[in-house]
Amino acid sequence: MGGRMRQGFAPTDSKNVARVFALLLGVGYVAAGVAGFFVTGFTGFVANGDATLLGFDLNIFHNIVHLAIGGALIIASRLRDVAITQGILIGVGLFYLVAAGLGFLNYLQIISINEELAADNFLHLFSGGTALIFGLIGVRQQSQSLRRTGAPAGAAGR
Repeated sequence: MGGRMRQGFAPTDSKNVARVFALLLGVGYVAAGVAGFFVTGFTGFVANGDATLLGFDLNIFHNIVHLAIGGALIIASRLRDVAITQGILIGVGLFYLVAAGLGFLNYLQIISINEELAADNFLHLFSGGTALIFGLIGVRQQSQSLRRTGAPAGAAGR
């Protein structure tokens, strides 16, 4: 890299906390989705069974949701424009906060969460809240970096 900037990234983009957190959360959710299939197998797509992984309720649909969101976060962590990564991370955070709310209201039987105080609801609340917070911290980090360099607001992803 000796003096040359990588195409598509401003100097601080690759270290933006939103990229790092999106990658870590994405890997975690992909791992949970893959491990979930070892517990549930491949029958009973939305079955409301008693399959659990480390105390968390599962079914095949729940595993697929984890794989899809995890994969999307991994891809988002590698996108050229860090603002898109931040937006996706904030969106995933909001999605999981809504999922936690629905779970606490006992409306998530489709993914085999059957109790208001199920461990899944607290995990969704925690991961949604942290995704939202790290997405917003990433936005602030990028804004401060742009102010220091004097770059125009849309220049970060170019």
